[in-house]
Amino acid sequence: MPSDTPQVEILLPTAPESSDATSPTWSVARPLDGVVVGLRTDRSWRSYYAVIDVWEQRLRADGADVRVLWAGDRVGPQGEQTRADVEEWARLVECGVIGLGN
Repeated sequence: MPSDTPQVEILLPTAPESSDATSPTWSVARPLDGVVVGLRTDRSWRSYYAVIDVWEQRLRADGADVRVLWAGDRVGPQGEQTRADVEEWARLVECGVIGLGN
C-alpha cells in the first residue's frame, strides 16, 4: 500500500575523500635573475591583488623581470582587446603564473 508521507533524502554532508593526484609542476631550472615572469589576473578577485603584490616583490627580489597583466572582460569588444593583450603578454614572458579567475 503506497504511503502518503513525503520522503526526504538525507545527503552525506562531508566532501568525498581527495585523491593523491597532484597537478604537474614546472621549473625554470635556473636562477630567476633575468627571467621574464608574467603574472596574469583580473579584477574579479580583489583578494588576489595582495597575492600579486607579494609574488611581484619576491620575484623582483630574485632578479626576475616581472610583467603583470590585468585581464579585462572576456566577451564583446573588451573581450577582443583582452585576447589581444593576453597574446602579446604570452609572447613577452618566458613563464607565467595565472591567477584565480583566469
